[in-house]
Amino acid sequence: MNIALKDAVSAGYLNRNPVSASKTYPRKKANIFALDKVQTKRLLNAAKYNEWYLEILLGIFCGLRKGEILGLKFGDFDLENHSVKISRQLSNNPLIDNKSNKLVDEYRQVEKAPKTNNSYRTLKIPQIIIDELVKRKGWVEYCKNSYLDQYEDHDYISCQKNGKPHSMASMNIALTKICKRNGLPPISVHSLRHIYSTILMEKGVPLVQISAALGHESIHTTFEYYCDVMNGDKEIIEFMNQSFVPDC
Repeated sequence: MNIALKDAVSAGYLNRNPVSASKTYPRKKANIFALDKVQTKRLLNAAKYNEWYLEILLGIFCGLRKGEILGLKFGDFDLENHSVKISRQLSNNPLIDNKSNKLVDEYRQVEKAPKTNNSYRTLKIPQIIIDELVKRKGWVEYCKNSYLDQYEDHDYISCQKNGKPHSMASMNIALTKICKRNGLPPISVHSLRHIYSTILMEKGVPLVQISAALGHESIHTTFEYYCDVMNGDKEIIEFMNQSFVPDC
């Protein structure tokens, strides 16, 4: 509730947060779950002809958050330098009744600044993402020509046929279906982020660079999440032939 009201104040819907002084509690450490090498290969093979393939690649090869993926625009990519710039996220914003100034049980999607200041970052991307981005651009142009004036052009790389952004739950729903159909453990977009982190750790990338790639608030956050798996013996990087280290 505190976070929702804080967002409402930032967006100008409320003058103040009535629960800003409420007691905060330590955040429970998340359980780290990443597919192993064989499972990751199976996921990529299964997703290859799925409409969410590009988004899944961005999760595994760039470690992006769900909101960052959904907020990406074609203009954020530098195809010549094989990089992508993270400068926004898509998020659900609480709606406020203008008359009563009370929260309405409804949300709308809005563009927001990234989660932390360190979440503004530029990442290297492999050729496979560039190839899929070009295909996605062609699909978007086809939809524009089909919907004409009814198409909402926000330049999003991930959108519905009419140009409107996907719902915040849609990618997780798609991942669940892919995993269920292919005998894989159920995973979320955040699991793709953990796969990316594990790849970097297995490649011997320094923790400070991993923290920068993930856009964590500090290196302490990264260590808190991954200290238990930093010495793991998973070998999921053998099928990778690119370097996914961010420009720092």
